[in-house]
Amino acid sequence: MAESQQNWIKIAEFSGAVYAEMAKNILKDNNIPSYTKGDFLSTAYNINALTLPGGSVKLYIPESFQTQAEDLLKNLTEDYE
Repeated sequence: MAESQQNWIKIAEFSGAVYAEMAKNILKDNNIPSYTKGDFLSTAYNINALTLPGGSVKLYIPESFQTQAEDLLKNLTEDYE
């Protein structure tokens, strides 16, 4: 199945862009496509979600990579929570 036809799922949610970018880089290093999406304030006003109370950044991947991505991000998400 082509990447564009896969279902994209939220694999993690972070309260700051720094952790989201770290997670995204881990996935990239392991050839897992991903993208991040910030909340309205962070995207509309280009504000780093780390500085916003309640601001969040969600990390999305194709569903077919879920198990591999969860394994790769386990330490990062456990340390972060």
